[in-house]
Amino acid sequence: MITKIRKGLCCAAIGCAVFVCCRAFLWGQVPGLQTVYGEVLDYAGVESYYKEAEETPQYYEIGNGKGEAVRVLDYQDVLYVTSREAVIRTVPEETGKALKTIFLGTKLTQESVCSNGWSKVVYQEDAETVIGYLETEVLSDRSLMTKMDDRVVVDKDTDILDYPGKKDGEVVGEALEYDEYARTATVNGVWSRIVYEDEKGGEQIGYLPTSSLKGQSDEITVVAMADAKEEAERAGTLSKSEGEGVFADAVDGVKEVSDEEATVAAVGVRIGEPVSVSSEASLKSLGYFRITHYCPCSLCCGPWADGITSTGNTAVTNHTIAVDPAQIPYGSQVVINGQVYVAEDCGGAIKKDCIDIYVASHAEGEAKGVYYTEVYLIQ
Repeated sequence: MITKIRKGLCCAAIGCAVFVCCRAFLWGQVPGLQTVYGEVLDYAGVESYYKEAEETPQYYEIGNGKGEAVRVLDYQDVLYVTSREAVIRTVPEETGKALKTIFLGTKLTQESVCSNGWSKVVYQEDAETVIGYLETEVLSDRSLMTKMDDRVVVDKDTDILDYPGKKDGEVVGEALEYDEYARTATVNGVWSRIVYEDEKGGEQIGYLPTSSLKGQSDEITVVAMADAKEEAERAGTLSKSEGEGVFADAVDGVKEVSDEEATVAAVGVRIGEPVSVSSEASLKSLGYFRITHYCPCSLCCGPWADGITSTGNTAVTNHTIAVDPAQIPYGSQVVINGQVYVAEDCGGAIKKDCIDIYVASHAEGEAKGVYYTEVYLIQ
């Protein structure tokens, strides 16, 4: 059985105007396990696939443009872009010449996978065909995007984001009540892709929560919860992990979600007991931060999120926080209102002096809202 490690949580900040699913998606690597991005097998995963199927894979080598050879395996699949945008290049390396920029939801044919985290892909639309290389981490075998051709009216003021996820989508505009837009697609039913005018009068693509539109159900988050349940069932039962070093203390007390808690928490969410800071701890003030909250639903984290943080750990309530790693390094233990959290995640909307706390449900995140408080680093 091929073991899968899924991509970073990158959820949105509930109650925060911005939520980034930065294509600063970072990917967890665990020695000895095969990895996939979304449901996409990487090089090691494809090798395991051929081995299990008792088939002989076709290997070959190509140059990466830097004088280095990259091993390649033939493997075909139909995939979709999950990032805001991505660039198809001439060779499997960022220094390769750009052939075409493609965007969220673009359909591609995967031809092979490379040993350095890239895939050979074919883009085809109308009479245009582009063959080149794309980073595997921005691909998924699930489209989750349904084409639409209608007009929608905003039911309540809301932000327009550049990506369908409050944690990873940056605010690019504001939609006011009664504003009308052309809708071109829905994403997982939770987000609607619309065409709006920027400050210069140019047409741009943006995303609104479907629940913010007239005639749409306020219970749209049920879709997100059902999606989380399906993901949890596929992933299997989550249990307490064996933490070491800086993570050990803060994960102490993690337990399974009980039947009673499941009525509040999203299915599959790992619940951690609060850890109070020791009176003997050496603390350093980091200043005042904007505190927001996020959960694993599609509204917060985007349709491809699955509870795995950017450091490869499974998010745990009362434990995991999303930070700007340039300000607070991963693995740092910080104290917020007397409680210890660990920096394990990031998000495009998580900028300087902002921390996003992981919670069990969307309702909990909304209830806790947004506030400012002094944050301390445990030294």
